[in-house]
Amino acid sequence: MPPLSQQDARAALVADLRTRIAGPSAEFAEAGGRFVSLGVEAIDAALPGGGLKAGALHEIGAEDYRDMGAATGFLTALAARFAESGSGPVLWCQSAQPPFDIGALYGPGLAAFGLDPVRLVLALPGSATDCLWAMEEALRSGAFAAVIGEVDGRAAALDLTATRRLQLAAEEKGTPALLFTGHGGGAASAAVTRWRIAALPGRIVPGTEKFGGLTGASCWRAALARVRGGAPGAWNVAWHAGGKGFALADAIVPAFKERPTVPAAARVVAFRQSA
Repeated sequence: MPPLSQQDARAALVADLRTRIAGPSAEFAEAGGRFVSLGVEAIDAALPGGGLKAGALHEIGAEDYRDMGAATGFLTALAARFAESGSGPVLWCQSAQPPFDIGALYGPGLAAFGLDPVRLVLALPGSATDCLWAMEEALRSGAFAAVIGEVDGRAAALDLTATRRLQLAAEEKGTPALLFTGHGGGAASAAVTRWRIAALPGRIVPGTEKFGGLTGASCWRAALARVRGGAPGAWNVAWHAGGKGFALADAIVPAFKERPTVPAAARVVAFRQSA
């Protein structure tokens, strides 16, 4: 074969570079290429494909320990979005000795975030290693609309190899995998997206302001810390239980006012005297 001319060699090099640059997008378009919109234009625009990829691993963590409950709510809402566009049950793997002391799952609470508890299959593996194994097997089965797992982000079993196996299993059948790492995440991960969630004051039910306000939409500070092929960002997000969808929190009714900062330990707190 005759050697390439300088012009042909340059053209081949440019073509190769274009292929490399487009690699992440091309990978997204192949296995598990279904995307699920979050219903918020600003967030969808930051995600490749205009939404969260179904056949992929998504990692959710809490910004701080006190945000664990809020992060669980956000995780549940994401699972509900995936379940809406899929069939079959939703598997939730929770260690028999849960890594987080935030209580058990509560059916009506799951329903408030759009996840029908009737569709839930709860697995109680005995360790982080068993939990990761159960998630992988469930993803490869293709029998579930979504697979959720709770594994402490500081667990030795949760390494790059383990998350890569979950990512490949999710791609194989196009099943979404949601990994809740608590407030100890940050290790190397093959997850396509990594979210850090913090609690925000809830929104007031319209018309109840004169009574002090009844709690309405739940709100979070949702930080997309990492996204393959997209643009990281952070948004104040609310969940409409009635409409079963996300919205930008600043675009809806006012929030409850922030409470005063709690005094430091060992300081005297003055209580209001009765008349």
